[in-house]
Amino acid sequence: ARGRRQARGRAVPRGGFLRATVIPHMRIAATTAAVAKPAFAAALALALSACSALRPSPEARYSAWHASHAAEVLEYQSFLQRDGSAGTVPMHALLRTARRWRRCGNLEFATPPPDLWPNMPPTLRVVAQLRDAGILDPALARSVYRDEAMNACAGGSAGSKHRENKAIDFDLPPNSDNVARLCEFWRTQGPALNLGLGFYTPTAIHLDTAGFRTWGSDHH
Repeated sequence: ARGRRQARGRAVPRGGFLRATVIPHMRIAATTAAVAKPAFAAALALALSACSALRPSPEARYSAWHASHAAEVLEYQSFLQRDGSAGTVPMHALLRTARRWRRCGNLEFATPPPDLWPNMPPTLRVVAQLRDAGILDPALARSVYRDEAMNACAGGSAGSKHRENKAIDFDLPPNSDNVARLCEFWRTQGPALNLGLGFYTPTAIHLDTAGFRTWGSDHH
């Protein structure tokens, strides 16, 4: 008949074939996709959690390293306690060598040589002031003492204060005014503290007590 099409032996009105066959398939596909999205998200979350489980936390890695370095760590900690600066930065953060320790094929943690221990307390006292002002989280120390090989691999200069155990690199907490407050602290109190302040990025900084100076393009 005119104006009609045949489908499975019966007449179907014009446009009816599309509604009868294509649209239901589209609905099935949409339903399948809606079901698949949560399933995919769950599978992805499971995979990511499995990957996370394969990489121990910094604290767990420190515990494993500490098992064979306990005596030297205790001596260093005792020195800092006598000075009154122990606990300012947690030991698992204070003994971190460099952000790139994996790439450098070196150890994540290292105890500085005893003759360099007296160089750290002045920097720790600055850290304590910045902590009390709410500018710095001492647990976010990322690089402290570095030997010559680690310093070179990490991109440090030959005269890096990390080699002298005078410097600490930190990540800043995510507060919008941290940089401005840190720079104000450096301007007003830095000369008396002999404070060196460097910016790798607006949230990755260097502190030392080896001379009043600053560098990096992100300070104000």
